[in-house]
Amino acid sequence: MSVSILPEIEEAKPQYHPSFDDEDADTVLSSNDHVLFRLSRITLRKSSGYFRNLFDSAKGQETSNSTVYEIPFPTVPLERVLLLISGLPLAIEKLSFSEVEDMIEVMQFLDTPGPIATMRSSIDVLRQFPNEPISVYGLATKMGWDEVAQKAAEATLPIDIYSTVSKDATRVEKELGHISTSGSLLALFRMHQRRKDIFRQQIRDRTRFQLLCGVCCDPTHWRLLVGRLIEELDHDCSGRSISKPGAIEGMSEATKCWARRPCNTRGCDYRHGLSNKLDTLKKIRSMVEGLPKNLRPEDKGPEAKN
Repeated sequence: MSVSILPEIEEAKPQYHPSFDDEDADTVLSSNDHVLFRLSRITLRKSSGYFRNLFDSAKGQETSNSTVYEIPFPTVPLERVLLLISGLPLAIEKLSFSEVEDMIEVMQFLDTPGPIATMRSSIDVLRQFPNEPISVYGLATKMGWDEVAQKAAEATLPIDIYSTVSKDATRVEKELGHISTSGSLLALFRMHQRRKDIFRQQIRDRTRFQLLCGVCCDPTHWRLLVGRLIEELDHDCSGRSISKPGAIEGMSEATKCWARRPCNTRGCDYRHGLSNKLDTLKKIRSMVEGLPKNLRPEDKGPEAKN
């Protein structure tokens, strides 16, 4: 893309955007759908690296006051970026994710670090884009917004990013495909997988969940419950379907497990039976709460070394 200088405006009086119609402004911009904007050259030089270079390269060349610089973007995203550049009000918190993306594209083209920083600090992942954490993660990793990327990655945990058959699989696959670097995509998958692997290892740890009695301990029901818990975490890596109150107790596998009681063998303490229900539930929920949810630079693979 490049900025075009349009022929001088003649005859009919040009129509300017109502927020950018200051006759004292000395520079005129046009969107690619021909809406005009008057701005101060000083403002543009100060906030935009693109215009700073453009004006510097034009030093010594004669330019007319009616020269129009065409910006190759539609009116709406260009208008919003110019509002930020000019210090005028803009309700960033009310923008959709696609509108934010469109603005970022304009900002990158015009090289406007100030508005980009404003956008980064104004995005509230969980509140503003609760249904688009993967897309926010992709944008944040592309822009180098580590804090936003971390929050967005955490917000993806309830999503089964591995599934090809869930009702949201097509949408999820499309959003994952828009993540710009393979390293960022790999880091997200590894964060999800690391939680699953650690939970699977801990829930099967005999030192945590013991079967002490060699007479009565048929671990079938416990193994079925363990399998169910692992399956739940596979589909919802946040662990909410396990840790929320009453979740485990409502599973048929758990009901059968709690129904088991110690036998008459001296010293029998069937660890997964009713007598240890509360302790077992506490251990499981503590395990879920302790699962890692941080992105790790090393998970990006070779890209992290570049």
